[in-house]
Amino acid sequence: MQPLFRRTLCAVLVAALAWHAPAAPAQPDARAVAAPHAQPGADPPSHLKQLGSLGLALHVRHWSETALRANALDHTPPPPGSARAYREQYGPARSARALAIFHLALYEALNAIARAYPSYTGMHPAPASSAPDAALARAARDTLMALYPAQAPTFELVYERSMARVQAGRTRDNGAETGRRAAAAVLALYPPRTATYEDRTVGVDFFPSNAPGKWRPDPVSRDPLALAAVWQPVRPFVLPSALAFRPGPPPALTGSDYAAAFGEVRQLGGDGVTTPTRRTPAQTVAGIFWSYDGSPRIGTAPRLYNQIALEIGERRGLGGMQMARMLALVNVALADTCLTVWGAKYTEQFWRPVTGIREASAGSGPSGLGDGNPATRGVPQWTPLGAQASNTSDPDFTPPFPSYPSGHASLGSALFQTLRRFYGTDAIAFSFMSDEFNGITRDNNGQVRPRLVRSFASLSQAEEENGQSRIYLGVHWQFDKRAGSEVGRRVANYVYDRGLLAPSAPAAADKP
Repeated sequence: MQPLFRRTLCAVLVAALAWHAPAAPAQPDARAVAAPHAQPGADPPSHLKQLGSLGLALHVRHWSETALRANALDHTPPPPGSARAYREQYGPARSARALAIFHLALYEALNAIARAYPSYTGMHPAPASSAPDAALARAARDTLMALYPAQAPTFELVYERSMARVQAGRTRDNGAETGRRAAAAVLALYPPRTATYEDRTVGVDFFPSNAPGKWRPDPVSRDPLALAAVWQPVRPFVLPSALAFRPGPPPALTGSDYAAAFGEVRQLGGDGVTTPTRRTPAQTVAGIFWSYDGSPRIGTAPRLYNQIALEIGERRGLGGMQMARMLALVNVALADTCLTVWGAKYTEQFWRPVTGIREASAGSGPSGLGDGNPATRGVPQWTPLGAQASNTSDPDFTPPFPSYPSGHASLGSALFQTLRRFYGTDAIAFSFMSDEFNGITRDNNGQVRPRLVRSFASLSQAEEENGQSRIYLGVHWQFDKRAGSEVGRRVANYVYDRGLLAPSAPAAADKP
């Protein structure tokens, strides 16, 4: 983003979008788990009371934030001379799977003590004398070290500090052993690195079609990566298969639905510098606010959606067991949504707006055929605002995978539909500060973006803006958004209705 454009944007928006006090927090969730092992009429032991406590919920949040920092660091190149590996769980699909593994392990560890829900892995209940915070810490440590081995020293340090706060003795030891068993059980089903997962490189082992409507690499960034090109065979967490909620095909290039989407993104999605745009300053902020497109110290969209889930969970007063369950439901829904969506993306291989708009007219593109739609007109140098290359000097870009359906729209809808089902209402107002606007993150011209805490009146308001943000960035079509949102809601409903239970007959199995 050009400096003059950025300064104008900031001047217009800081006052309009700055923080305002959110509504008073709701009463704590009534479903906080009671101690199941206590004798009727007797006070449960303190370590069992802890399962429903706000204190344990803070421990869940602490470990969750540790996992989210790992996601951001995993997308941050190490400094020159550093031996630290990165991109161990790279991209949105792999990130979502990693967070689902992590949160399932936390849930299994606490549930083995609470005995409140059926076990996902079939693990045996923990001894009654098991410390929940020790179980939580060990499950978190073991899964994170398996998922992000390059960051193992950090996880070990956090673990040692967590365990030092738990009174030594049999209760702590039992808790730690429960956490170890939970992590081992989940990792046995879902190894940290999938044998079936592979990216592809265009021109090497992936050869896209030159036909109109088909995806080809971003002409701005020229990134040859086809990210998560082979993701559909990965084992689902709850869905019976990756095909269960596969959307239908995108609209025909020659139809009115495509022409309407073309006109919308062409008008709203330009960069505002080389390409004119009718996007308002507020819409520009909305586009950037939800970006989280794998840039350094930002990470991926699943990190964003977990930050929102944590913020709402804390304000709703969830106890420890219910916080862990909510996050497990959210992350399993995100992971299975990715499985569905990335399978559809590479089945349809539909082009992104930057390609479709540049190649709309006959005589353009590798085939020279244009899109064949009389209501569209090509703009050969059309440049989108783009997914944000925050904290780098690289150009803003279009993500390196096909367009249909939208990953952001699908994942955002999976999050917000899960929260609607969990809390029983859409009327949850919340405020949130995106790491794209935290007063620290820089745009790709080196300018620090302002700190903005934005407020939403309901989950559906946030869901709608999240999906629409990709059109403001010029990286998606309206029909991508619609199909993605439908997939996300359907997957979330299935996961919530079935509960945290593995498929009876998984369509595919990962192997170590």
